[in-house]
Amino acid sequence: MWWNQQNLNKPHIDQSGKKWNFRVWHDFLPGRHVACVFFWDDKRKSCGAVPVSPVRHVSRVHNIIEKLAADPALRAKYKMELHFPLERYYSEHGAFPNEKYGP
Repeated sequence: MWWNQQNLNKPHIDQSGKKWNFRVWHDFLPGRHVACVFFWDDKRKSCGAVPVSPVRHVSRVHNIIEKLAADPALRAKYKMELHFPLERYYSEHGAFPNEKYGP
């Protein structure tokens, strides 16, 4: 399901003035809450997704979003091609259907 509250979809501007967009998918697996943070620039040339597990508090997701907006090396680490609209392609399982989402 998509996380539509708590300003998680708010765009962020990096130091160079480039706008980064974010969308967060999350689900509850047995014993844990998992999420996937999708990110892309306005031209959709730089995109990616970060699996997050466990999600104990929304502040962890906010921290990841802030780091992605500020750190090109982190974005490069999680870079992957995304299909848009995200809701059509990733609603069932997020970006990582085979991902174990940690311990």
